Amino acid sequence: MSVVARVVAILDALSESRRSLSLADIAVRTGLPRSSVHRVLQELEQHHYVMAASHLGGYRLGPEALKLALTSHMQLISAMRPLITSLAAQVNENVDLAVLSGGQVIVIEQITSKQRLQAVTEIGKSFPAHASCIGKVLLAQLPEQQVRALLGSPLPAFTENTITDIDEFLDQLSTVKRTGIAFDDQEHDLGISAVATAVSSTVGVRQAVAIVAPTYRFRERSKVYVDALVQLHAGVDGLIQPRRAANH
Repeated sequence: MSVVARVVAILDALSESRRSLSLADIAVRTGLPRSSVHRVLQELEQHHYVMAASHLGGYRLGPEALKLALTSHMQLISAMRPLITSLAAQVNENVDLAVLSGGQVIVIEQITSKQRLQAVTEIGKSFPAHASCIGKVLLAQLPEQQVRALLGSPLPAFTENTITDIDEFLDQLSTVKRTGIAFDDQEHDLGISAVATAVSSTVGVRQAVAIVAPTYRFRERSKVYVDALVQLHAGVDGLIQPRRAANH
């Protein structure tokens, strides 16, 4: 494993934990030798990307990692926020903005509606890509072999509706690729359904926009949601294309 890969593995382990991690914890989570973990942590601590959690023991992410995360977050959401805010007001439902990270999707922004019953998602939370519409539309942009490598087999089930067979899942992705729209029919959480489309951002990162609602309301209004996402997709294309042309 290269030095960069070791650094990334250690930072990933720390970012995925809600508590500080000991050197031994990090070694187990990354599969790296403790001596290697110790050397990398020393370098990262020197540059303030990790810091010792002295009162708790172990290590956690430092201020430089936080600065990177905040900058990245603002770059990813700045152009899209007005569009998804308008979308949420149009359909009066929660709207999520998400990106793909390996076999997971990470919600980077959510606009909440005024509905009494909402489907609230924690910003920064990750979900298995195969069990979400946002994951499906983003995975549909990738070659089949890459999707197989990212997800593995069999796929874990979260509800009785989760697709667990990789071939069946890839068949569904072919439909998503053709239509540009993906659905989540209670595949991660019972009682919650969603629909999503993939869009390009001004920073060149593929993102997904999802409308999320309680299933009973989703079934009544799914066509309204799909039509709104199709309009959004056209609006994003109009926003991105002129900027790309100006850069050439």
